[in-house]
Amino acid sequence: MRRSRLRPLWWRSAPIFWFLLLFFALPARAAPPCLDVTWPDVVRRVAAHPRLAAGRSEVDAARSGVGVAGAVPNPTLEVSAGRGAAQAGVDVSAEWGLALDVPLGWIAQRGARKGAARAELDVALAEQAVLTRDVLLRLRTLFWNLAYEQDKVRTFDELETQTAALAQSVRSRVDKGESRPVEAIRVEIELEKVAGERQAAQASLAARQAELGVWIGVPADQGLRAVADLADVPPVTDRDAALTQARKAHPSLALAAARTRLTQAEADAERGARVPQVSATGFAASELDRRAFGVALTMDLPLWNWNTDRIARADARVAAARQQADAATAELDVAVIEAQSSCQTAVETARRFREQIVPRSELAAATMEKTFRLGEVSLLEVIDARRTLLDARRLSTSALAQARIECGRLQSLIGEATP
Repeated sequence: MRRSRLRPLWWRSAPIFWFLLLFFALPARAAPPCLDVTWPDVVRRVAAHPRLAAGRSEVDAARSGVGVAGAVPNPTLEVSAGRGAAQAGVDVSAEWGLALDVPLGWIAQRGARKGAARAELDVALAEQAVLTRDVLLRLRTLFWNLAYEQDKVRTFDELETQTAALAQSVRSRVDKGESRPVEAIRVEIELEKVAGERQAAQASLAARQAELGVWIGVPADQGLRAVADLADVPPVTDRDAALTQARKAHPSLALAAARTRLTQAEADAERGARVPQVSATGFAASELDRRAFGVALTMDLPLWNWNTDRIARADARVAAARQQADAATAELDVAVIEAQSSCQTAVETARRFREQIVPRSELAAATMEKTFRLGEVSLLEVIDARRTLLDARRLSTSALAQARIECGRLQSLIGEATP
């Protein structure tokens, strides 16, 4: 009776069993390999940035505008038809007329308009250069932040391994009666803290990977790793040399100059607009009692408006553009001075951590662990020394990454493309 009751239950659950067996037997989908990117790789991928793509479209539009400004306007053809009757008599006949109007005023203004269109193209090109510099600076910051997060995770991995070894040693000492049981609890708490901090660092690393991946076109399901060396500090450019290079190479000054040329070209176009608009008209007409052919000349009469206000407005804009160019030079100098100072400070801080603080912290932590094994210091002193070492390494890595970011900001101002 027991078998007869179990057999239906087995066959009833057999499909579930075979489904689970098939599910776990299927090979798991392999994750895409992690993509290693260097800074030159990021620079090569920067063309895919949507802001730069929009800027290229603006440049194309401005380049087409030069052709628009130089285009010759089309003539106007007027056709008329009707029937005419004599006032005296019964004569009735069809009447028609043709008139071809050819504008001529564009000849006097074509040069100024093309000059303004070329200036607009220069502005678009300079804006694209400024935008490219800003995008590269943004990507440079993301790149070095990613490198910093990677190094931080590696630091926590090493610390977790070392803390686990220390916990094993303490448990062994407790089992032998050489240490108090509370010391095992303390080191296990420290191990849990390190594991939690490592998990938080891993989450921060994933966020940095996603941020950089969005801007350089890496799929969201693919890993990303920055190939960068945080061990060395970047070089620092001298302030005077940085100022000289920035004034020669930074596109913001070229943009200010292009805007000045644009306002000047617009002012010239307004002065050219004083020339009266002229058009020539050729006509032919057939009426009831005559046929006529001829040429007419049409010209504006500037009796009340000599375009004075428009010219004054354009001249004021020229003056404002020149003042803005002077302000752009001053702002660039201030930015270079600030960036050079920040770069130098960050490099000195990073060098101090790398050459002095971290080695001393490592020596102190190693000495404390050795003396603990000899029973000369307490576990709390060992944990405190290891915490000091962790903070030193983390701050050193942060200082190195910050030095890269600050010096990268300086390099973006002086026109260098190195990371």
